[in-house]
Amino acid sequence: MPAAPRPELHEEKLFEDEEGFFDLAAELEEELSKEELLAASGPIGRDEPTLEEIVEGFKKGVAESLSSEDYDTHFNLGIAYREMGLLDEAIGEFQLAAKDPKYLIDCCSLLGGCFLEKGLPELAIKWYRKGLDVPDLPEEATLGLLYDIGNLYTVTGNAESARKTFVEVYGINSNYRDVVARLEELGSH
Repeated sequence: MPAAPRPELHEEKLFEDEEGFFDLAAELEEELSKEELLAASGPIGRDEPTLEEIVEGFKKGVAESLSSEDYDTHFNLGIAYREMGLLDEAIGEFQLAAKDPKYLIDCCSLLGGCFLEKGLPELAIKWYRKGLDVPDLPEEATLGLLYDIGNLYTVTGNAESARKTFVEVYGINSNYRDVVARLEELGSH
């Protein structure tokens, strides 16, 4: 029966090429000591721009290179700004993009949402209604805008107007989103 390999021999082989490897621990120690030296030496000039500075630089660059008639880009920028929580910037982009009939309905809905988030329900309702006034509005868009108006009334505490609006949605399509549940909630008040 062959003898079992000695554990120390196996470990020696495992680490015999170690000298050629990158020493992460040593690199981290070196970087940390550099940072500690910098922190100990006191405040120095800031090299890293703040998020606000980055956003301002981006907006300036976009403004310089973007035509006011480039509605596709304005619409997409509005979406991006809204996702970043930059509501004022999103509103400006959606207002520009709304000049293109292709984006008008979506912009009306998005602007309504932005204004509601900013605590300006009177402007939100204005944009939702503007969307509803679009000629030949598809049924799905009508339902979406009416539903948004119903939500706006619910958020602002106007239960009767919310109920009327959700009844209108129900009258067009009783299976739209959770309109039945919304009406049940409002019917008990």
